[in-house]
Amino acid sequence: MMKRYILPILLAFFASTHVWAEALDLEGLQLAKAPIDETDLASIKRGAKFFATNCITCHSLSYLRYDDVAKEAGITPDKTPANMMSNGVKPPDLSLEADARGVDWVYTYLHSFYQDSARPSGVNNLLLQGTAMPDMVATYQGDQVLVKNPPHDLLGETEWYDWVKLTRQGTMAPDDFDKTIGDLVNFLAYAAEPYHIEQVHIGKWVLGFLVILFVLMYMLKSEYWKDVKKHKE
Repeated sequence: MMKRYILPILLAFFASTHVWAEALDLEGLQLAKAPIDETDLASIKRGAKFFATNCITCHSLSYLRYDDVAKEAGITPDKTPANMMSNGVKPPDLSLEADARGVDWVYTYLHSFYQDSARPSGVNNLLLQGTAMPDMVATYQGDQVLVKNPPHDLLGETEWYDWVKLTRQGTMAPDDFDKTIGDLVNFLAYAAEPYHIEQVHIGKWVLGFLVILFVLMYMLKSEYWKDVKKHKE
């Protein structure tokens, strides 16, 4: 019963202060909803350009089919990184990252960097503690700090949650930054399944064909059994 009310309370709080949080409940971490629209080709192209400008130096897209969207953004096999390291760790290939972790995870991760002087890169991540990745979005988002919270008594039950707070705005307003990261994640979702829309469309036709085939086969079976019953009589 308590869970019905805790999420709206937290969402209202985060919306009013524009903070990104990881709220702990009995089921684990709450992820921000990624504004993904696989039919928005303009968004996918913007995300591809952002990737080509900011991400391809370290991250590869080895399994991406190099179609017109990738080529137009300048993402080609000859521009993939070679033996790049970040704090002693090789950056992962991002071709299937949106499928492996989920678009909401990637979207939340890119919003959750905060300053941490104890880390070699000077930053940490609320979602993935100890990440070796530097805060490549800090120029656009700005600087964030971690806010440690004591337990809060919400509707009779204690909940722990930490959150990150924006202390210095980057070159983008928060809403513009959200939109840009949304475009990037939209592109990563496309990179993982570039023909997903076509596959869904074909799948509907296949299911429709199977339904019609089932009806025809059932009618045929009924006709056969009529003869069988007559023969038995």
